[in-house]
Amino acid sequence: MGYSITRFVASVDANLLCSICSAVLEDPVLTPCGHSFCLLCLETWLEHSGASSCPECRGAIGSDETRPIRSVRNLINGLEVVCENRSRGCDAVMRVDAARLHLDSCRYGPVQCAGCTQTVSRCELPEHHVKCAVIAAVLGDDDDGDTEEPGDAIGISRQVSELALRVSSLELKLRRMKRELEAAETQNKRLERQLRKTREELEQKRRLLLDTQYADFDPDYEYGYRAETVSKLSRFIARFLRHKPSYVSASRVFAAIKRCHDNFAAASSSGGAGCQDDIHMLLATAFSSNWFGDEQRVKLRCWLQIMAHCLRYRPTAAVSGPVATKTAGHQGQDLRRLHITSSGVL
Repeated sequence: MGYSITRFVASVDANLLCSICSAVLEDPVLTPCGHSFCLLCLETWLEHSGASSCPECRGAIGSDETRPIRSVRNLINGLEVVCENRSRGCDAVMRVDAARLHLDSCRYGPVQCAGCTQTVSRCELPEHHVKCAVIAAVLGDDDDGDTEEPGDAIGISRQVSELALRVSSLELKLRRMKRELEAAETQNKRLERQLRKTREELEQKRRLLLDTQYADFDPDYEYGYRAETVSKLSRFIARFLRHKPSYVSASRVFAAIKRCHDNFAAASSSGGAGCQDDIHMLLATAFSSNWFGDEQRVKLRCWLQIMAHCLRYRPTAAVSGPVATKTAGHQGQDLRRLHITSSGVL
């Protein structure tokens, strides 16, 4: 809750008032829609109103979307206020940021008598204890019925006053601890909100990572039937080059690689080979990975040798006509011989 406007020595700008409690902002925070409120007021509103909306404009906001306004807080802390115990006789004037410290030791602060539980000012407590009927009755309860000497009564009154001061000091510490506990609970709530937000962001990134991992993965392993799937399989193997995902079957991936190579070999034999670079990249990537056993790696090496031979004799764009036709013919013959040789190895 905010600071009561009646405590301020000078008039306070209306822009420094909280629209929830109508008091001067305490721990001011700013919403995404541009309105300012007391931190405790806004948290109470969001927790108990049943709606995540701004109290001012009803715009949608989340409890973790507010930001502290340090400049406004510093401005308010510099304003002068009177003591909360002014009605009890305290005429002290101090800055807002010193008011709480003053209140803990104010001579006019209300305290409770340990005997009759009557509330009196702190400075009046010793005198009240001397006159308190309950305390007097307890002290006057003497089993022997002896009457106390005046000197004994004065000594006892002094002891009572000292005990009263100790009680008052303990009550002061208790109030301070309660305030610190409330501040710690508020901080815990803020940290819990930040933790929930961080977990949500982490879950979103985890899902995004999984989506990225599965982007080039075909659970049916239909690679090699279309030209564009060759580069897709190559990218997928490269992404997990040294750490094959557990959901991937190495044997089915190898079968898909063989299908890509066989389709290329068949097309090359007829003089219409395409996507040679993609096939070469796929074979090189697969050979560099640790997905396959020794026998499969031998086959990959043979296929790479075939690809290297094909790329060596591939006609350039500047070559055309009979020369290109002759080169393509020789390439097809060489490829068939290499393929037959590699088949014997396989």
